[in-house]
Amino acid sequence: MKAITLHDAKMPLVEYQGQRVVTFAMIDTVHQRPKDTAKNAFQRNRRHFIEGKDYFVVSAGSVDGLARGIKRPGKKITSPVRGKVTVFTEFGYLLLTKPFTDDLAWQVQRQLVDGYFRHNPHFSDIRPVLIPSLDELEAMPPQRAQNILAAADHKSHWRHGKHGSAEMSQRKRELKTLRPALARIAALIQLTIPGLEIPQ
Repeated sequence: MKAITLHDAKMPLVEYQGQRVVTFAMIDTVHQRPKDTAKNAFQRNRRHFIEGKDYFVVSAGSVDGLARGIKRPGKKITSPVRGKVTVFTEFGYLLLTKPFTDDLAWQVQRQLVDGYFRHNPHFSDIRPVLIPSLDELEAMPPQRAQNILAAADHKSHWRHGKHGSAEMSQRKRELKTLRPALARIAALIQLTIPGLEIPQ
């Protein structure tokens, strides 16, 4: 699991729909607050938050970085997190921590915005999506090859599909491989019924 250290606290890199997000527990940890401080602040001010913009309530499995059980950082869990989890975008995080006015809060907010939410990946951080070669794909059953390509395309778009990001050039490289492979597999999958062929 990838993580960064901010103000002596280890922060896992958690993403939802391609953007960095934080959980209640992550906020409590990095701000050195008692458990449920962020959750209670949210409950008191919930009417000021916009779901889908400031925060999301989603299944834990759909949040990249929560798959191995880090609703609460540092908690040792071997089974996947189940159920719903509330995650906050950068703007939601800033709204949630607005009541935190101590010196530590100011330092942590700056570090989180600069080092966590607005992190610009170095090219070494950009992980390419593995796409089988045409030969490997043709050796597979056509339906399996199509499923693998659809999953690779989805992952490529999710990881590298943000316009203007450093990863967009990686997405373009992956599309150069994906498009011909998808066309080839689509041609293999098309069924021909004797007597109903389309004349060319």
